[in-house]
Amino acid sequence: MGHLESLVGFDTSDPVPTVTADHAIIAYAAGVLEAAGCVVTVEDLGGGCVNLLAVRGDGSPAILFNNHLDTVHVDPGWQRDPFSLTIEDGLAFGLGTCDIKGAAACLLAAVETTDEPVAVLLTTDEEGGKGTCIEHFIRTRSFDPEVVVVAEPTRCEAVAQHRGFASFEVTFQGSAGHTSAPDATAGSAIHMAVRWADQALSLAESELADSRFNIGVMQGGTASNVVSSTAKMRFGFRPAPGADAMERGRRVLRVLKDLLPNGASGWTDRFLAPPLTASETALEAIKRWGIDRGPDVDFWTEAALFEAGGLPAVVIGPGDIAQAHTADEFVEIAQLERGVDTYTRIIREGVASDEKPFQKRGAACAP
Repeated sequence: MGHLESLVGFDTSDPVPTVTADHAIIAYAAGVLEAAGCVVTVEDLGGGCVNLLAVRGDGSPAILFNNHLDTVHVDPGWQRDPFSLTIEDGLAFGLGTCDIKGAAACLLAAVETTDEPVAVLLTTDEEGGKGTCIEHFIRTRSFDPEVVVVAEPTRCEAVAQHRGFASFEVTFQGSAGHTSAPDATAGSAIHMAVRWADQALSLAESELADSRFNIGVMQGGTASNVVSSTAKMRFGFRPAPGADAMERGRRVLRVLKDLLPNGASGWTDRFLAPPLTASETALEAIKRWGIDRGPDVDFWTEAALFEAGGLPAVVIGPGDIAQAHTADEFVEIAQLERGVDTYTRIIREGVASDEKPFQKRGAACAP
C-alpha cells in the first residue's frame, strides 16, 4: 500500500497548469524505477503532458507497460479526503485508486521484485483526451516492443478489443433579434441546432444503433426573449471494433455534414480515436501469460493509439470501470494484490515463442 498511498497524495487532477517534469509524482516514480535498475528519461512536452520512460535490460525490451498518472477533477460528492488513502473493509479509497494509480502502484511493485528486461511509460494527459504523450512516444521511440500492456480497470482480465471514440463540435450562426417579431425566430441559431440534432438522433438510431451516439453539449443564447445569434453543439459516438462499424460511422458523418443548415458556420473534429481490434500477437501473449481474457469493453483506452502506431496492445489493470470518475472512488485490495501478481507474471514470462526464445538479461544495463 505504500506506493499507492504516495501516488494518491500527489494531486494530478489538473495537469495543464500544474504537472511538469519536476512534479513530485514524476520524481517519486523515477526514484522507484531507478532503484529497480531502470534507466529513466523524462520529457516535458508542455501543457501538462509529461512522459517518463523507464527501460531495464539491453537491446529492445519485448514488453512495454503504459500507465497514466493524471486523474479527473475532484467530484463535489466526495465524503473522504480524495488525496489521502483510506482503507475500509477491504477497499482502498482515494482519487485515482481505480483509474488508474492503483495499477501504477502494482506496476512499481512488480518492477521492484523482478529483474527481467522491461519498459515502463508513465504519462500525464490521458484524462484530458489529448493523446499527446502516446503519440509523441510512438513518433520518437527508439525501440519496438512486441506487446504494450495498457493499464485501465479491467479487473485484471486481458481486454483485446474495445470501442473507438469520436468527438465533434458544430457551431451555428443566426441573427439576433426581439422575439416579438413574427418571423424573428427563423434566424435563431438554437432552433437551427435543435432541428439538426433531431435529424442526427434519428439517423444515429437507424444507422449507429451499436455505436453509442450522444449529444453531450448544447450552448447558446442569452435570454428567453432574445433570438439566439450563435449556438454550439458537441456530440460523439463510440464505434464498435471492426471495419464495418467504422465505415458506417464515416458514412453517417458525411450525411450529417450534408444536413447542416446554411447557418452552420463550423465543424471541428475534436478527437478521432480508433477502436482497439485484437491482434494475433496480443492474443498469443495473453495465452502465454495464462491470464483470463475478458469481454470487449465499451470504454476507450490509449491502447488503440499504440495499435494504430503499429504496436500490438492489450488492456490489463486492477479495479472495476464502474468506480472510475466517481466520488469516493475505490479499488478492492484483492484486486491490487492480483494486479501485482499479474504484472509480475507478465514481466517474468515475456512474450517468447519457439522461434524467438526469451532470454533473461541483466537488470541494470543501459537501453
